[in-house]
Amino acid sequence: MSLRKKGACRGVSLRRFSILMLFVSLVIMVILLVTTFRTVNAFHSLSAATSDYIEQAAAADNLMDASDYLTEEVQRYTVMGERPHLENYFREAEEDRRREQALAVMFKNAPNSPALTQLQTAMRESVDLMNREYYAMRLVLEASGDQDIPEAIRAVELTEEDRALSPEEKNAKARLLMHDSDYYAQKSRIRADMQECVDTLTENTHQVRQNMENRMGRCLTWMIILIVVQSVCVFKFLLLTNRLGVRPLLNAVNHIRRDEQLPVTGAQEFRYLADTYNKMYHTYKKNIESLSFKASHDGLTGVYNRAGYELIRESVDLATTALLILDVNFFKEINDTSGHETGDEALKKVGRVLTDNFRSVDYICRIGGDEFTVFMVNLKDKPEELIRRKVEQINEALADTSDGSPAVSMSVGIAVGDGEADSQELFRRADTALYYVKENGRNGCCFYEKGMKIKDR
Repeated sequence: MSLRKKGACRGVSLRRFSILMLFVSLVIMVILLVTTFRTVNAFHSLSAATSDYIEQAAAADNLMDASDYLTEEVQRYTVMGERPHLENYFREAEEDRRREQALAVMFKNAPNSPALTQLQTAMRESVDLMNREYYAMRLVLEASGDQDIPEAIRAVELTEEDRALSPEEKNAKARLLMHDSDYYAQKSRIRADMQECVDTLTENTHQVRQNMENRMGRCLTWMIILIVVQSVCVFKFLLLTNRLGVRPLLNAVNHIRRDEQLPVTGAQEFRYLADTYNKMYHTYKKNIESLSFKASHDGLTGVYNRAGYELIRESVDLATTALLILDVNFFKEINDTSGHETGDEALKKVGRVLTDNFRSVDYICRIGGDEFTVFMVNLKDKPEELIRRKVEQINEALADTSDGSPAVSMSVGIAVGDGEADSQELFRRADTALYYVKENGRNGCCFYEKGMKIKDR
């Protein structure tokens, strides 16, 4: 293996680096998706725990509200003796049944929670309290003589002592049962059990929220870390891609436009490409040098001949090149009237003027008797004005006879490369533009434009 081959193999492989970065990005993306999924799950768990807490706390409140409502209605009934309070009491106890519904909610959402046990204790105490309330209401019913006794109270039997009481005494005892210290002590126990239930729910929910928040915090931290890592990887990838691929490529374009060999830098693939191009470049240069001046140049005018033209048109960058086809106006008449020697002098003059007015990097060729071409290379955007001025200067110089040479003029057709036309197409365009000049008075120039009918030569 040659030293050049070895140099081409050195360097970072852009292909391998791209595959590695793709793999790393995919791994990060998968981890990021998993972390995001876990974060969403933690959020849903937190939301569900909050909803459960709200529902369970509402159930506990409903049980307490229902118990207080029963107390309020039975106390009103024992004090005022009004039948609607009795009916309200049993509507709540037998139809609305908010206490039982509260227990059902707790059984559903927290079947193994200590809060359920505390709620059940409060329910049992509330039911026990109802026995006292039933007895008080039976006393009032007996005192008033009301025979419409609710089913739940019919089984309540008054003691012998209480049956012997007068109606006023029965009412008084009923009021006492609903307002004595024992009644309120039992109510306080119910409230204490309810408060313990709510406290337990709050503590459990707080622990769940704390766990979920910690879990979400960890997940979000990992998400931030992964996003930062992925951003750094993307930035590093773009940086290295620019250094290994884009920058060497742009540098190579400039070297090609200056007709220079490429520096072997950048990624391994680009090094191989540059090394291969340099081999072709050296081969091309050797081929150019192998052509003798006589073989590639016109002996009369000193510019490139047809053979040189054929070699040049395949080697220049047509995308940044303008091709000019120049014809000496009425050259046949000069030969016919003044002789071939005068005609030769006129062609020599054309060769000198073209050489003086074009750059050393431009290629001037004589491809026929009085037909010349010029490859203007490495042009920037919109070179039309520059070319027009050059054509005017050329024709002014050709019209000068102070050196004893005959006055001549030239018609010029121009085609500017667009990166799409090959050398043959570019020649046809320039030839079509030249035809337009000849048809419209000669002694000037015309640029090929879309819409012109291509002239077949």
